Amino acid sequence: MDDRPYLTFSDLAFCNLKRRPVRTAGLIILVAIMSFVLFGGSLITYGLFNGTDALASRLGADLLIVPKGYDQTVEGILLRGEPSAFYMDGAWTEKIAAVEGVRAVSPQLFVASLNASCCAMPIQLIGFEQKTDFVIEPWIRTAYPGDLADGDIVVGGAVSGRVGEAIKFFDRDYRIAAKMEKTGTGFDASIFMNMASARAAAADYSAAGGTPLPAAGAVSSLAVTIDEGFTISGVTGGINSEFGYGSSGIVVVAAKTIVHSVAGGLRAIVTFSAALAALLWFVALLVLAVVFSVVINERKREFGVLRSLGATRRKLQALVFLEAGVVSLTGGGAGVFLAALIIIPFRAYIQDAAAMPYMQPSPGGFVAVTIACLLLSFAVGPLASLFSAVKIGRADAYAVIREGEA
Repeated sequence: MDDRPYLTFSDLAFCNLKRRPVRTAGLIILVAIMSFVLFGGSLITYGLFNGTDALASRLGADLLIVPKGYDQTVEGILLRGEPSAFYMDGAWTEKIAAVEGVRAVSPQLFVASLNASCCAMPIQLIGFEQKTDFVIEPWIRTAYPGDLADGDIVVGGAVSGRVGEAIKFFDRDYRIAAKMEKTGTGFDASIFMNMASARAAAADYSAAGGTPLPAAGAVSSLAVTIDEGFTISGVTGGINSEFGYGSSGIVVVAAKTIVHSVAGGLRAIVTFSAALAALLWFVALLVLAVVFSVVINERKREFGVLRSLGATRRKLQALVFLEAGVVSLTGGGAGVFLAALIIIPFRAYIQDAAAMPYMQPSPGGFVAVTIACLLLSFAVGPLASLFSAVKIGRADAYAVIREGEA
C-alpha cells in the first residue's frame, strides 16, 4: 500500500485561502457583517413579536377607564412598567358597570414606590380586586392559585427576590408569595397585591410625599369587558355620551389601541431591518462575485495545470464552490456568534431602547432563527462564485493554460 501523503481538493481549497490571508479575511469580514445584521435584526424582531403577543394575551380587557390626561401614562405602565400613581373616584366602578353593553368592571390601584430593597429604582405596585379581576388574576393563578393575603405580593419576572423573602416598601414589609415568568411586558417590572395591601401602600406613599389619595375608595383605572352583540366603539360612544366626553374627568382607552400602537412601531422596525439585511446580502453577493471573478482570472494557469493532470471540470467547479463555501460559512458563523453575544446579555437594554414589549425567543425559536441565518449566509458564497465556476467548467485545459500565460 502506498502510504505517501497526497493533496486532496479540500486541502487545495484551504491552501488557496491561506495563500491570500488579507483577501480571505476581507471576504470573511464582509459576510460576517451581513450575517451579524441579518441574525441580530431577526432575533430582535422575533423578540418584539413575542412581546407584542404576550401583551395582547395579558391585557384581557376590552376597555380601560382612566383619569383624563393619563391615557399615555397607563400605556407606559403596561408596556414598560414605568412607575406612576394617579387616582379617580371609586364610584366610577358602579357608574361604568351600569352602562349598556358593559359586562364586567374591575378596579386597579397604581402606586409608585419611592425605593425598595429589591430594586435600584422606583417600581410599580399594582393592586387589584381578586373577586372581580379578569386581567391580572388569571395570569397570577398560574403561579399562585390561592387568594393573596394582606401583605403578600406576587412579583414580576424582572424583580429580584425569591419566594418567601420580604421586600420593604415605605418601611412596611411585604412577603413574596410567588414570582411570575417573564412576559416581555411592563408586568415584568411590577409587583401585584390585593386591594387592601395596595390601599395601605398608597397611604404610605402619600404620607411620604407622593400623590395624595383623594378618597378612601379611590382607584387608578377600571378594566372593562363588553357583552356579546356590542362593539367596542359602540360601548365607548355610550360611555362618552353619558359622561360628557371627558368633561367628567375620565378617558376611555381601547385596549386594542395599545396593541395596535405597538404593532405599528413593530412594522416600521421589521421593514427597516428587512430592507437593511436584504441590501447587505445583495452587496455581499455582488462584491464576492466580483472578487471571485478576478481571482479566477488570476488562477487560470493553475486551473489549466489541474485539468492537464486529470482534474475534471466538475472537480474544478467543486473546488471553487468549496472555497466560496468556507468563506461564507466562516463569516456567517462569526456574525451569528457576535450578534448572539451582544443581544442575549443586553436584552433588557434592547427592550428599554425599543420602548416596546420584548421577550427573548424560546430555545426552539432561537435555533430556527440561527439555522435560517446560517443558511442564508452560507448561500451567498456559492451563489457569488456560480458564474466563475461555470466559466471554468466550459474552458479546456490548453486554452486555460495559454490564457494564464498571457
